[in-house]
Amino acid sequence: MATKSALTVYKRLIRELSPNNLLFSYRSSPIYLKIKDDYRRYRPITSKYCKHTDEVLFVARTYLTYLESTRARKIIHSTYSKGEKTVQQAANIVGLELPKTTDRPHLPLNG
Repeated sequence: MATKSALTVYKRLIRELSPNNLLFSYRSSPIYLKIKDDYRRYRPITSKYCKHTDEVLFVARTYLTYLESTRARKIIHSTYSKGEKTVQQAANIVGLELPKTTDRPHLPLNG
């Protein structure tokens, strides 16, 4: 693992664990312990393991992308999944404005 980018990915992984576990401390979670153990095991200093350092960093980045995407999906789902919307509400969400309508009295068909 390249030291600087590996440390950056590690910090971002820890940051992503915090908002996902609001009920308890992430430091006691098994995933935190696994990430910490893997980062200690595959440090760039040791070369006695078979895994290539870029492969380990790739797996870490992939998991980070998964965590970020899961958090973003939760935010989007909570924002936009509140049941059916009227045309006016849907237009407001995307920043459009509906044309003004005026009520006209109905004209008789046979005049």
